[in-house]
Amino acid sequence: MSLSIYRQMLSTMRGRYPSYAVIWESSHEEFGADWEDEFNSSIAALFGPNPEAWSEAIDGYAEFCTDALRSQIYFEKKGKYKASSYAEVAAAYYHNSDFMLRCYLPGMFLSHMIWPHHHRMLRYFRGLVPRLSSVQTFSEVGTGCGMYSKEPLALLPGSKGVGYDISEHSLSFTERVVSAFGMADRYRTEVRDIVANTPPPADLVVCQEVLEHLEDPAEFIRNLFEMTKPGGYAYISAAINASHVDHIYLYRNPGEVLQQLADAGFQIIDSHAEYGYSGKPIEITPCLGAFLCLRP
Repeated sequence: MSLSIYRQMLSTMRGRYPSYAVIWESSHEEFGADWEDEFNSSIAALFGPNPEAWSEAIDGYAEFCTDALRSQIYFEKKGKYKASSYAEVAAAYYHNSDFMLRCYLPGMFLSHMIWPHHHRMLRYFRGLVPRLSSVQTFSEVGTGCGMYSKEPLALLPGSKGVGYDISEHSLSFTERVVSAFGMADRYRTEVRDIVANTPPPADLVVCQEVLEHLEDPAEFIRNLFEMTKPGGYAYISAAINASHVDHIYLYRNPGEVLQQLADAGFQIIDSHAEYGYSGKPIEITPCLGAFLCLRP
């Protein structure tokens, strides 16, 4: 019997990037056989049966990891993120087709499966969405790789979604993801800066790890509030003490995110935090903070 896609890719990881392969192994140990089955089906849907495509995704993922590692080392030494200008970050990364399509977006997609704290947060989101049975329309702001648009489409079969991003490359990758899982007929994308041009309100607004990419996330959150229908929901998360090449705003703890959400008018009805690793002071340990909000 042939090896699963996960085990074939793990073998490649061990040969090329053994230090990163350890995370793949620890995730399998934590999440088990169902996780491996999900990994196999996701890779098959998105990258097809071609091992060459898997190999390219592995290289992109490894570059994504290396960028994150170098950025985190800089943060831990300097106490700040290296990037400070949104305009410079957008030009260098979000509008760079090679970087986005070869490295950043495949790496991000795989990180949701492979990095344990990312996958635990994805599972938290999956547990929340079915509770929002009244949702018929949703918007994702800053689609990234499309993982957090795919999930509401799958979990709320009657829903329709719109993905907004300033990067055409993120939107094209998101379209590819949504199409790969057979849900393109209920989803569309649009290049849009929501601060300059606020979209129509939706029953659910999803904004996953976008705030740290901005110079003024509080202003952005106020626009997310306006995008949420009265009585509607927003799922908003942020990276905390977690550097990457395009991270600008440094949140020191989940409470700082919560305060900005409350200041914008949101009522927090659920929250969750996941930490990247242990062994270092919490003040420099990468963290994801997520909040399910209600617009009263």
